[in-house]
Amino acid sequence: MRGRLRVLALEADQFPNWWTKSAVTSAMSMVASRPDVVVLPMPQCTWTRRDFEAAARVADASRRPTVVYYPFDSWDDPARGWQGPLHWRDRLRRYVARADLVAGPQLPLEGGPRRTLALPYPPLVRRRSEPAATAATTWDVHFAGAYRDPGWAGSPVDTRDRRYRGHLVRRLREALPAERVVVRQAQYWAEPEVRRQLRRRYVHELDHSRIVLAPAGYGYLTFRHADGWARGRAVLSEALHRLVQVPEPERWERGELCLLYDPAGDDVADVVGAALARPDRLAAVARAGWEYGRCWTDPGAQATQLAATAAAL
Repeated sequence: MRGRLRVLALEADQFPNWWTKSAVTSAMSMVASRPDVVVLPMPQCTWTRRDFEAAARVADASRRPTVVYYPFDSWDDPARGWQGPLHWRDRLRRYVARADLVAGPQLPLEGGPRRTLALPYPPLVRRRSEPAATAATTWDVHFAGAYRDPGWAGSPVDTRDRRYRGHLVRRLREALPAERVVVRQAQYWAEPEVRRQLRRRYVHELDHSRIVLAPAGYGYLTFRHADGWARGRAVLSEALHRLVQVPEPERWERGELCLLYDPAGDDVADVVGAALARPDRLAAVARAGWEYGRCWTDPGAQATQLAATAAAL
């Protein structure tokens, strides 16, 4: 199947975080700007059955490849955390099944459509031209995001629970001097000028931290991964390649791209301690992540890859 690519993309307004929303909008704009790409109707939580049926008819009538951008990390429960009603979830799944190709930042490993393409979130901050040195940083670990009091001491069942973020924060605060950890209980709902101030502070703190904590949230992969890579910082993450589709999963398995902690082993503090004791290892992970982000999270490169993959169907 060759010809102009049709993209069925999820409406960016479904994203609860304004930074993530802007990044997805930017990425999809890059796709729509290509001469061989046509953006088709984008489903929203407010769509009725008739809206889905009308959009499905457009997809079914197309003689060209169709693509759905799917930001969720579950095929069974795409409404998790996104305020989508149950009837919307079921219709969305049927709608996605019509596509020739499903692309997204955190596609589940199993149980979904036959043809998929992993497209990690693009960064929400500017990419550095080169990773900066980490030796003279102000903080060892940085985290900005919403979290809750963990309320328990053991490992969680689901690491996407906001309480697990609180669990990680508590473990790091117990293991490191208070002045070496910067934690922002950030809810980025604010007026534009306040948002600009928050963004400037966020970038400054990233640049002056050795490690960026990137726990799961609404999904396993978050903008913190891409932002940490973009600013040349070592990203602290669980092993996402065992949970969702990512480019070059073998490099994740070897620990080249992130400092990997194991939620089951509750070893986040040990992983950080070992990394801080080896500046060469920390710098190598930071550079590898920066190069990975340049290759896989640039919206322009993603648009080209998406079009080429669909054209080859």
